[in-house]
Amino acid sequence: MPAALALLSLALAAPVCGPLDADAALAVAAGNADEIAIKRAELAAAEADLTIARAARFFPVATATVLSGLVPGAHTRGPLSGIPGTEILNPDTTNRSLSDLGPFVRVDVDVAQPIFTWGRLDAARDAATAGVKARQSLVADKLSELRVRITQLFWGETLARRLLAIASDVEKNLAQVNDKLDELLKSGDDSVKPADRYRLEVYKGTLRKRKAEAQKGVDLAHGGLAATLGLAPAALTLREGSLPLDPGDAPDAERARAEAERQRPDVSALDLAIAARGAEARAAQGAMKPQFFLGGTFSYAYAPNRDTQLNPWIHDDFNHLGVGLALGFRQDLAFPLLAAQASKASAEGETLLRQREGLVRLVAQQVDAALSEVQSARERLAAATSAFGSGKAWFRSAGLDFEAGVGEPKEVIEAYAAFIELQVDQQQAAYDLLVARAKLDQASGVVPRVGPDPCAAAAAGLH
Repeated sequence: MPAALALLSLALAAPVCGPLDADAALAVAAGNADEIAIKRAELAAAEADLTIARAARFFPVATATVLSGLVPGAHTRGPLSGIPGTEILNPDTTNRSLSDLGPFVRVDVDVAQPIFTWGRLDAARDAATAGVKARQSLVADKLSELRVRITQLFWGETLARRLLAIASDVEKNLAQVNDKLDELLKSGDDSVKPADRYRLEVYKGTLRKRKAEAQKGVDLAHGGLAATLGLAPAALTLREGSLPLDPGDAPDAERARAEAERQRPDVSALDLAIAARGAEARAAQGAMKPQFFLGGTFSYAYAPNRDTQLNPWIHDDFNHLGVGLALGFRQDLAFPLLAAQASKASAEGETLLRQREGLVRLVAQQVDAALSEVQSARERLAAATSAFGSGKAWFRSAGLDFEAGVGEPKEVIEAYAAFIELQVDQQQAAYDLLVARAKLDQASGVVPRVGPDPCAAAAAGLH
């Protein structure tokens, strides 16, 4: 009992996200879905590579070394003829002694600034920039894929709940038909036969089966949507709504094909990958040429127990000051390795070109298939909507005839069964059209616009 109370308290304390519509569900998924988080992590890594490529243009070699410790003393006897820098060593001192120990500090700074690299640094920056844009395209591609899945799950749950509502209405009406049959059988009405009772029971069994399947659909869709959104099923609520029954306008086939090749994220990512490989090849080719740079150095050391040496031929590592600036070049002599790296980048670029050609053909096929699916779904929805009106009129007519005593129960049951199937067909066709349009948007490269995460905003408001 205490455990049950604890679980109940946790369930009540858990934040509830919703009610959400399809757009809000996509916004939540964009912030919580693992696959989006992975793509964004890859994007962050690509942005770090771009930062490194940009930083390499300014002082790629820059070090500062600071040393401190104890050093033996060193003294001179003074300058000869009063001229500084002509000091002579004190014969009482030696470099083999540890006498007169004192502190010292030394600072060494070395820098190198590239000034001309034959486009090597520019190529590295271009490759990194293309990598960032390619990762951004892959994030958009994953969002498009995620929208299709959310459309299937969100509207799948809506469809299943609608089918449950239809089943509940049918059960109520069947109870009335059952009472009417009992009344007619007891009265000995010749229009009612025992077979009508069996027919009704069979239909009740079929209805219970359909109801169980619809409930299973609700549970699976709700659980799948909660998992996609990174939420517990109990913490997710959806906005009540109905499936749109308007077929809408037919999609523009030529526009969809043109948009697909122009704005598909995966095609764009391949284009950028090809550009990155080209830049890598240019960087490897530039590395085979001399790399010109400016080099600078600064060194300072001080020890109070050692005399300063001004003689240009005498150097004291523990007491000196030096500054220098020079122009130089560095040549990488690993020409076979650099040439192989350039050839590899070019070969990878050719591979990506072939992949792009195949992807373009696949995209065209996907767009045509999606267009065909949308057209088929529109026609099915239009047909189901038209048949729904006829089925409703048929059911009403059969019911009136039965109430008036001029119709048979068999006709009422058949008309009602047909009317229910037409309702189900209409709802299913509306769902199929929504999914088909989402797949067409994905195939033609329409990237969804993602708004703020309402669950995150609500959680922030609680704190």
